[in-house]
Amino acid sequence: MPRVLKRIESVVPRKASGYGGKARGLAALARAGFPVPAAYAMPGWVGDSFCSSVLEIEDRPRALLNAPHVPDTRLRSIQERVREATLPQDVVRSVSDALLAMTDEGAIGFAVRSSAMHEDQEGASAAGMHSTLLNLTREDEVLDAIKICWSSIFRPRVLSYLRALGDDVPASVGIVLQVMVPAEVSGVLFTTNPLTGDAGEVVINAAYGLGSAVVEGRVTPDTYRVDKATGQLRDQIIGAKAIQTVLEPSGGVREAAVARARRESPALSEQQLLHLTDLATRIESHFGDARDVEWGISEQHVYVLQARPVVLPSMRNRRGSRRDRPWDRRKLVWSNANVGEALPGVVTPFTWSVLSQFSDLGFRRAFGAMGCSVPRDAELVGDFRGRIYLNLTEFSSIMSQVPWIHPSTLVRLGGGQYAAELDDVVAERSSTGFFLRLPQTVSRYARENFRLQARIDEFEEYFAEERMRINGIDPRLLEPSGLERMLGDVEHLLDETGSIMLTAYANLLTAVLVLTGLLRTFPGTRGSGFYRELLSGLQDVASARPGLVLRQIAAQARREPEVAERILDAELSDLTVSGLPAGRTRDALGRFLEDFGFRGIREAEIAAPRWSEDSTLMFATLRAHLAGPADSDERDRDLQGVREEAEAQLRRSVPFPLRPSVTKLLDVVRRFTRMREHLRGHVVEVLGMFRRVALEASRRIEAREPEAGPNAAFFLTLAEVRRVLYDDNERVAVRVQRRRLEYERNETLPDPPSTFVGFPPDDAGIESTAKRLRGLAASRGVAEGKVRILRDPSHLTDFEPGDVLVVAAADTGWAPLFLTASGVVTELGGPLSHAAIILREYGVPAVVNVTNATRVLRNGDLVRLDGDAGTVEILGG
Repeated sequence: MPRVLKRIESVVPRKASGYGGKARGLAALARAGFPVPAAYAMPGWVGDSFCSSVLEIEDRPRALLNAPHVPDTRLRSIQERVREATLPQDVVRSVSDALLAMTDEGAIGFAVRSSAMHEDQEGASAAGMHSTLLNLTREDEVLDAIKICWSSIFRPRVLSYLRALGDDVPASVGIVLQVMVPAEVSGVLFTTNPLTGDAGEVVINAAYGLGSAVVEGRVTPDTYRVDKATGQLRDQIIGAKAIQTVLEPSGGVREAAVARARRESPALSEQQLLHLTDLATRIESHFGDARDVEWGISEQHVYVLQARPVVLPSMRNRRGSRRDRPWDRRKLVWSNANVGEALPGVVTPFTWSVLSQFSDLGFRRAFGAMGCSVPRDAELVGDFRGRIYLNLTEFSSIMSQVPWIHPSTLVRLGGGQYAAELDDVVAERSSTGFFLRLPQTVSRYARENFRLQARIDEFEEYFAEERMRINGIDPRLLEPSGLERMLGDVEHLLDETGSIMLTAYANLLTAVLVLTGLLRTFPGTRGSGFYRELLSGLQDVASARPGLVLRQIAAQARREPEVAERILDAELSDLTVSGLPAGRTRDALGRFLEDFGFRGIREAEIAAPRWSEDSTLMFATLRAHLAGPADSDERDRDLQGVREEAEAQLRRSVPFPLRPSVTKLLDVVRRFTRMREHLRGHVVEVLGMFRRVALEASRRIEAREPEAGPNAAFFLTLAEVRRVLYDDNERVAVRVQRRRLEYERNETLPDPPSTFVGFPPDDAGIESTAKRLRGLAASRGVAEGKVRILRDPSHLTDFEPGDVLVVAAADTGWAPLFLTASGVVTELGGPLSHAAIILREYGVPAVVNVTNATRVLRNGDLVRLDGDAGTVEILGG
């Protein structure tokens, strides 16, 4: 008769299919010499034989799987019969011998874990479906635990999961009997970042006590991101770690509070981090794919408790050479001064998975259009504390191939600091390749521009048809496969939209760099504000249009006193378009939401509501216009005068033979600026389509897993949502809970500095007694007024016309309110940011990239904002 139990290291992985996924993984680890606790594996046929002996044929797993419907009450009765039945003597003797052997080796407790045939597989994880029982100290407890694991196959969701997998997967549960590790610190590590797909880093979650609290999302752990190549920290976040799961001396586990002083200390030492990173690299190398590893540390010894495959975001193949040696990560300069304006704050996993590849591909195309080569392993985009950052060191290194581009140019255009650090870090790269590619670059640039307008015209027709088709679909009526197809259609539309927008952006960046390089060579065009004045009042900028339309609607509302009174007097939260008196204003607002309802505050975050869902900002803007003066004509005339004077100065400063070329180049910059803003609106509209799919997927997830909570899909990656739709029985609640906890933790952390070297400091250092704050001049003019800090729509009720609007990031969702402010101050952004373009279009004085503006300034402070000098002076409280 085959052996009931085998020592884990004697199980041959390639012959271990009958032992289940968990046992096979542990056997592979143990045989490769990894530090796996002593364990025995029991094959699935033992449980099958036992169930066959105590259950009628119609109550066995395969018969139940073929039945059309099995009531939960019947399943509970079957589970009870399995748990109450007497185990065969050969099983009892084998378990007793194994426990005795492990006790002789020093074991004081044991863990019994299920190892089903459908667990821990690349295509089927079944995470959390079966049972694990910890710190069992008596033989009878271990024997009962084995029966509990076997009975777990009769759980309704397990049977449903098995039905979806089909007849090819055995309905069988093996067992792992393992020595209990009394871990002082434990957790989970991922050999590749599971959210970003970055194979260059290890992500480690750690907390005190046993790892079950981390795995189940009941504690906020420390999070460490370690660079594989160098072992250097990319980021470190100290979690709350308020509780720990500890062993009871008499058996079992309990939760205990962690002393407050220990909560604020790192759970892992530097040496332990290095050890775990090395362990992660070796495990990944051994299996040949990314792994999710549970580990524990007891008396300074690291143990591997489990290792399963990880489903990662798909990473597109990257062309290009690899770098000879990696960067020293302690000297990398990171900045979100510009990109953070488009996507401020903490990003949900779903949004990151959609936009990270989009951004990476976009930057590569932009650099390629300039004639620069980009290393295949270039790390252009990263996330810190859940926020998106750009690698300025990498950007500067790539752009240094262009002879006239200096790192300070990049910093000046994008916002940020540390130009000197970039000078120190970035060794000038050879421009030979750039010059060799220059003829092709110029030819491609001319060719793309020649056909670009025709491409855009063709795309606009295609986009209009796809928009109408996709928006006409009601996702609630779709089968899971249909919803997955809808998601695929939206993803394809983003690829198409992004491709043409990124072409426009690449051309804009090229033209801007050439123009700014030329302007610096001509006397009279070197002033810091000259470039901004040339781009003021462009007219017909798509992202500025919603604010201009609302200003017109406000003028109409003035002519309808009953409507104006309703908007001015009602609570913002009570205002709806349908609740307004019938008339031209209500009709105009209905059309406004039809045209622009896809926009919103933090509109690049797919989890954020749109104006069509939350119209608070729309009505707050109307209220501010109605309460303030109507002086738009004078502001528009000022903008035109500024632009015309800058153009006249340009003509006087540029040598006559070069004037036609410089004038043409300026026209190109203006055209591509308008084009980029127009196409970005299409991208935002497609993100709204992603939102519709994610909301419906969330509804379905919550219906079958109430513990996942609302909006669960936003805490999954795009690949994971696809898997949920493909497999109606995929269980994600535990994963969602863990990520939701991490997201909420990140939201409570102060924003890291907009630019930093290495990784974010733990202390953002916001204490300041300075009366004058400095940033980057974004839109000319001087304004005085009272500070009004807006962090989310709930603060809009306090805004009054003429206030100086202060926001962390002036993404375009705030734009309609700009026209009612006397000036705007932002913590993020640069001269090329979307907000800066809109503010120049409106003629509103603005200073961007003012460090910690929302925390240094206070509501009600009287300030003087100088949009030419880039300063904000506090005049009084």
